[in-house]
Amino acid sequence: MREGDLTTVGEFFGGGLLFGRPGFHDLNGVPEGSRWRYVHRDGDRLVGVLEGVVTDGELLSGHSAPFGGPDWARADPTLDDVLGLVDGAVAAARADGLRTLRVRCRPGEYSPAEPLLEYALHRAGARVELCGLNHTVDLRPLAAGADPLELLGKKRARDVRADQGLPYALVDADDDDLLAACTDVLEANRSAHGRPPGLSASYLSRASAAFPGSIRACLLRHDGRDVAAAVVYRVLDDVDLLVAWGDRPDHGLQRSPMNLLAHLLVQRSVEGGARLLDLGPSSEHDGSPNRGLAQFKRSVGAVPGTRKVLVASLGSKGVAA
Repeated sequence: MREGDLTTVGEFFGGGLLFGRPGFHDLNGVPEGSRWRYVHRDGDRLVGVLEGVVTDGELLSGHSAPFGGPDWARADPTLDDVLGLVDGAVAAARADGLRTLRVRCRPGEYSPAEPLLEYALHRAGARVELCGLNHTVDLRPLAAGADPLELLGKKRARDVRADQGLPYALVDADDDDLLAACTDVLEANRSAHGRPPGLSASYLSRASAAFPGSIRACLLRHDGRDVAAAVVYRVLDDVDLLVAWGDRPDHGLQRSPMNLLAHLLVQRSVEGGARLLDLGPSSEHDGSPNRGLAQFKRSVGAVPGTRKVLVASLGSKGVAA
């Protein structure tokens, strides 16, 4: 598989997207020989890096992750830079004998590069395999001093203000017992909605050890009882991704604790220096909408966008013998 200069990549990207780092592949048991990297340069200038994993002739950027995509040396790469990286990566993948390129793209709100990447992939022959609904919260106005409660409608803001006077506490799940309690809440919620099991406590413990400070789980407690939980990844230096959240179905409270949890997560991300909080998909695995989830995320201040998977058939052109 193609390799690049990790030291140089690290100097530009500070590690880049969490889901493309060697430690993330280690966490998910990806063999060294299956890892693929294309480093694109314009002369001596580093433009960007595309990471992926190869399985049965398919290159997937975003393996065991919600998304992948290139890391860029500049926050706002030029069109020529994006076209050059995609064309170069496609040529390199073909030269390595790969048949398919699949990219789980980041939401468009992540950077100005995202729509350019989609354009470049289409130009290289990619098609949209899946288009899901996604919701994000722009934290920059809050970092500038805006009140987080302004994100909410009047009723929800009033409920959150009332909940702030109740015996709630947000607790970091920073040991194995608390992580187990966190996943117990999340699994109870998933089971109540007919969903398969999510991330295990042991996986989150290993992930937290592999990426200190970047993997955070928390419990929302009411009068000492665990009533809701969340898991948030710092996926880029200034972007938080909500990986999982939910309330315990039998919380027995007068109203859902989720409004307060959403408000507290927004505050935490602002305090942690994030410019964006990605609340994640509001659609099912096949792209069909989850209307209730979409409505809730919109009501707590998130704006809708999309998360796409693009696939290109590389054919046999340039494939090495």
